[in-house]
Amino acid sequence: MNTYYSLTSNRVLLAAALVAAMGAYPAIPAHAADSDTPFPNHAIHLIVPFSAGGGTDILARLFAKSISQDLGQPVVVDNVAGAGGIIGAQQLARAPADGYTLMFGTPGTIQINPAIKPVQYDPYKDFAAVSQFSDSPMVLVVNAKTPWKSVSDIIQAARAKPASINFGSAGVGSISHLSAEMFEFLADVKLTHVPYRGTAPAITDLRAGLLQLQVENMPAVFELIKNGQVRALAVGTKERSSFLPDLPTMEQAGVPNYVSTSWTGLFAPAATPPGVLKRLEQAAMAAAKEPDVLKALKELGAQPVGSDSAAFGTMLKNNQPLIDKTIKAAGLAKS
Repeated sequence: MNTYYSLTSNRVLLAAALVAAMGAYPAIPAHAADSDTPFPNHAIHLIVPFSAGGGTDILARLFAKSISQDLGQPVVVDNVAGAGGIIGAQQLARAPADGYTLMFGTPGTIQINPAIKPVQYDPYKDFAAVSQFSDSPMVLVVNAKTPWKSVSDIIQAARAKPASINFGSAGVGSISHLSAEMFEFLADVKLTHVPYRGTAPAITDLRAGLLQLQVENMPAVFELIKNGQVRALAVGTKERSSFLPDLPTMEQAGVPNYVSTSWTGLFAPAATPPGVLKRLEQAAMAAAKEPDVLKALKELGAQPVGSDSAAFGTMLKNNQPLIDKTIKAAGLAKS
């Protein structure tokens, strides 16, 4: 039986140099259901649904280099940007289910966009979730000159003057937008959203004081936090982050049930043969354990995961209800 879950994120990571060399793993042959030809026997294309040079692209190229050496074939990164990741995801949905066209997915492409925008794919029917590659906390940060020293300070200020606090995001439907809306929803406060075209300009205005608050991906603000240019108040993970161990989780800080992280992972068309999916899963899981990959992820502020397909699928399904409730509460659900 095919145990792969059929499942179908957002400039959230800062650019970092790719590792120069990685060790290869021994190839394990796989065969398509209708052929004796070992898989893979030619180049694989990895769709990255965002522009080259962005955070997702950097992680995807790191990942592609590792699995290429494991699989013994080139893994070509194809940047198919547009509509917040929708264009690239729709291209995967139309691709042959043979394992030679894959996608490096994020929360926006898989969990957020299908709930708020018209898309030509079903994230739970058209895609197979192969393996989660990385995860990084969303962090609630404020301008360093604000008086707020805790999440409860923000909640009190927001309730005293509803909609008086501005928060920025990388755009409507981005993980930074959804994470702040989740804070509003679960903390029962009203803020004012100021969407930007990307993470960088939003952070620039946060530092300048034009924005007071942002819930942003750890790698995008990690150095700013360490240098005191913004003040971090809580992380969105279930447990405290090893990158900022003294920082409480949002739940510990007084926002019950809050969980928001920015993950990346490998997806294939749902009808891909089980043997091919298994071979891809093996390579993806190995990539997250490769020493040079671990070093690069640590420098970025991201955690390696390397989960199997079942665990990845369960994570996505378990997280979806809170995302859907947040989208509905924010008035973003598509009609």
